[in-house]
Amino acid sequence: MVSSFDPRAANLPPRLRRLVETDRRELVRLLQRDPFSNIYLLSRIAVDGVVNEESTAHGRFYGHAENDSLDGVVFFGHRKGVVLAGEGDEFVRSCADLALTEEADWVILVGPRTVTDAFLSFYRWRGRPTHINRVQDFYVLSKMAPGVPVAPIDGAELDDLDEIVEMSEQMLLEDFRLRPGSLSREGIRESMRQKIIDGRSWVCREHGEVVFKADVSAQFAGGAQIEGVFTKPHRRGRGHARRGVAALSAELLRSSAFVSLHVDRDNLAARRAYEKAGFRPHSEFRLVLLNVG
Repeated sequence: MVSSFDPRAANLPPRLRRLVETDRRELVRLLQRDPFSNIYLLSRIAVDGVVNEESTAHGRFYGHAENDSLDGVVFFGHRKGVVLAGEGDEFVRSCADLALTEEADWVILVGPRTVTDAFLSFYRWRGRPTHINRVQDFYVLSKMAPGVPVAPIDGAELDDLDEIVEMSEQMLLEDFRLRPGSLSREGIRESMRQKIIDGRSWVCREHGEVVFKADVSAQFAGGAQIEGVFTKPHRRGRGHARRGVAALSAELLRSSAFVSLHVDRDNLAARRAYEKAGFRPHSEFRLVLLNVG
């Protein structure tokens, strides 16, 4: 049962309120209905709890309640990301209203296609225009297939930071089709520095050069998720992504029940690499990046 209504949330859309630690059991129960799709949110709760203003990787959970029981949740991250879990017009309408008012500074939305499409149907006519709006294929790996080749992979070190920052910037420019110079190099540097310190950035080397990188966006016993996969352009076509992702997945499966990732449906090379590493399609996600000028 969710906790009593918080009077500080009186200006929020109907039946939507900010969640607190006493809501944890109900929140996890809701998300566990689909642990694959909700791996990111389940990981955030496992690592930082429901409320944690100190963690830059965390954010704010809002729950939608019907008859005192949660039937949907929306997460607004400190880094401007939005994730939804739930269904029903009233839930998504309330989330869209929140995204237009109290949480109007969000930039990126990633989530299961059905609920994100419904959210956009309420948001798009009153909100900001989108820069990217595309379908992503969501892949899951629960067990390494025998004989899948892996590359030697290591946790990134701070000595690798300059190289990883450059690779991360290139990846974001390519993936989000952004203009060179449109990203904050210092913001990327601080983000990657923290990932290296936290042991969430991994690299493959060839003759001393970092040729491949990948980051872990979520991890706990229930599952893990990979993001930030990038091979240097002059090293592509040699299987680095396939072997690197397989190696990182094998490492993550030592302590997590499954590994997931999502990829642009039109990125055929990346999809082939992931499938050769053992990943299989699970569902469709949607990625939306707002036009922020």
